[in-house]
Amino acid sequence: MVAITIKPAKENSKTRKFKRTGEFFAAKDANRVLASRIEAAFTKLSEGCTLRVYKATMPIPIRSTERPSADNICLPEVAKFAAGFRKSESLTAR
Repeated sequence: MVAITIKPAKENSKTRKFKRTGEFFAAKDANRVLASRIEAAFTKLSEGCTLRVYKATMPIPIRSTERPSADNICLPEVAKFAAGFRKSESLTAR
């Protein structure tokens, strides 16, 4: 019986590129995981609860006084201006 030997594949530009990008993304993922762990630790220390709980219980700013908006102020003669289907003699375009 003949022994079969397998030679390692030669490196070409494609395999080198895959190695580089693999190393880059592995380092990027490690940094992202580390940053999220640090953020979670600081959130627990400073807030006393998780970030999701803090966002859910965050107070919503509410107006203290009711202010009328500029678009719903009633005009005294609004019917005169809204009569587009009938001819009004008191209004002119000039």
